[in-house]
Amino acid sequence: MVITDNAAGAMKATTGDCSSAKATYRIAKVAAAQECAPSDAAFTGTVADKSTGLCLTPNFAADTCFADAGTRPAKAVDCSTKEATFKVIKRIDGQADELLCDAPATSFKTVANPKTTFCLAKP
Repeated sequence: MVITDNAAGAMKATTGDCSSAKATYRIAKVAAAQECAPSDAAFTGTVADKSTGLCLTPNFAADTCFADAGTRPAKAVDCSTKEATFKVIKRIDGQADELLCDAPATSFKTVANPKTTFCLAKP
């Protein structure tokens, strides 16, 4: 899934192949925001001209920057913009373990299914 607009109340996304570098999220489940796990991003908006609620897990590619949106999905942005709040400096597939992140990472995000670790830093 590619988030094309993450504005509160007006989110928009397109679906596609999760193996694509442009697919920034995976659908964890179709549900209202209050049913999402705390680690999931809540999406309430339009996908393919249909209004829906989704719980999303990150599918970030390494060397990609994002504009953090709190509990809403982060939007991929150019790393040189002031809008960029974090950069994925390393992606580790098959393991969900924050101890795998070392300098220059300053934070991390893990996903349980499929197990993935994202090491993050300032852009």
